[in-house]
Amino acid sequence: MAGVTIEYDVPVPMRDGVVLRADVYRPEGPGPWPVIVSRTPYDKTDNYELQFLDPVLAARRGLIAVVQDVRGRFASEGEFVPFVNEATDGADTIEWAAQLPGSSGAVGMWGISYLGNVQWQAAGLQPAALKAIAPSLTFRETDNGLAFRGGAYELGLGRGWALGMGFDVLVRRHADNEEELMKQVAALAAALDGIPGPTYHELPTGTDPVVARWDLAHLADRASMAAGDVPPHQENVTVPSLHVAGWYDVFVQGTIDNYTAAAQRTGAKLVVGPWNHIAQTGMQGDINFGIAGHGSVIDFSTSILGLTFDWLHACLTTGEAPNDDLPVKIYVMGAGEWRSEPEWPLSRAVDTRFQLGTDGTLAADGEAAPGTLTFTYDPQNPVPTVGGATVMPYPPSGSFDQRVVEERDDVLVFTTDVLTEDVEVTGRVTASLTAATDGPTTDWVVRLCDVHPDGRSYNVVDGITRVETIPGEASTVEVDLWSTSMLFKRGHRIRVQVTSSCFPRWDRNLNTADGLRTGEMRVASQTLHVGGEAGSFVTLPIV
Repeated sequence: MAGVTIEYDVPVPMRDGVVLRADVYRPEGPGPWPVIVSRTPYDKTDNYELQFLDPVLAARRGLIAVVQDVRGRFASEGEFVPFVNEATDGADTIEWAAQLPGSSGAVGMWGISYLGNVQWQAAGLQPAALKAIAPSLTFRETDNGLAFRGGAYELGLGRGWALGMGFDVLVRRHADNEEELMKQVAALAAALDGIPGPTYHELPTGTDPVVARWDLAHLADRASMAAGDVPPHQENVTVPSLHVAGWYDVFVQGTIDNYTAAAQRTGAKLVVGPWNHIAQTGMQGDINFGIAGHGSVIDFSTSILGLTFDWLHACLTTGEAPNDDLPVKIYVMGAGEWRSEPEWPLSRAVDTRFQLGTDGTLAADGEAAPGTLTFTYDPQNPVPTVGGATVMPYPPSGSFDQRVVEERDDVLVFTTDVLTEDVEVTGRVTASLTAATDGPTTDWVVRLCDVHPDGRSYNVVDGITRVETIPGEASTVEVDLWSTSMLFKRGHRIRVQVTSSCFPRWDRNLNTADGLRTGEMRVASQTLHVGGEAGSFVTLPIV
């Protein structure tokens, strides 16, 4: 089906009288056709945005595709506050879409990131016409996976996102003063050009002065966090759901958690590839995961969008999720292959403790001698972000050689012996540290790496936990590194890093009680207890 007609800026009235606008992509012919809706704050006509949606392809697959600017963005009326109006606006849009000429009355939703979360917001209100959703590469909890992670501010995501969103805000704010508009746009562009330098370095971070300077909406706003968090009625969502995630996506755990919650209620499918948030390609950082890992040829059988549209079409025409495969499909990094699974997490994965040793060893068997290791953490010289599950303008996400990080004095490194056989880690990785600092607060960062025979050390997963503590007193610090699937090959080694910063991905802990408000900082002396019964360890789910 090649013919597609497009109707631009179609008005969509909301229950409070505000008019949103949408572009409607229709297959040629009388129909009736199922309808799918995507609601975006990023401009429904932007070519970059449309590559992730491809409504023309959707129409060619026999779907009426609606792409709408959310409230207060671009062609739509009203005031934009992240997430706050998305539930009711989404429900109203769904009922409107069901009545479109040529519509079959069955409506689905699709889209990633913000466009994924708004699907949960709308579905939680249970609009009668909604029959399926495809919320991919999106989060679940705003305070642990969107605005914050383990108590630390997602500086790289939050500050960069707010500034990027600011241009449409300035256009609206200064619509009657072109001279002031050009001045403000130039200043905002300079701030974005200052990433990752002065823009990320500016303190304090508790109020984010860079965002406040332009009075922009931001992800850490209390109203936005409350609205964007797990929707209060999400447990009532019983329509089928498709979840696509990437091992190097900043929202990988949120997408997986959304799937596991949905799978308990209704038909759901999870697909996880070796992708980041922006690029679903086989090349992630320094590592090429191959053609089979590319989002356009998943397992040499389909693309992400092809899978999405075919799955939605089946749901909207039959009323239930297709049952043509096992519900979970994951790409096993290192092995370079896709594998279908009946569940997540895998029941056959065995959680195995690896102890950290005073001599830098990492071992699953025996008990290392007890001892302590120390390092100094200076927030004026933080450990740099080198890849990872991020979404920042710079530095890029993905898997990169970590030796530049591991050579630092403020990074502790623990490594296994050379593996004599393959070891697959598939599931959620955690760390339990027995640690102390000489200040009232600090951060602990743990990273899992795959060390190649030539010494290159590539990041797999990591996590952070911000603690408040009694100076000098050791306590247990739990660090959630989130989920992965990695085959550590025979001849490789498994490595764990422990440090206290990863900047600018996460804001620096200034090691002072009031540093978030004042910017006051101090150098911290860090102590890690290893070995013995109270020593630190990581837990790897080994298949």
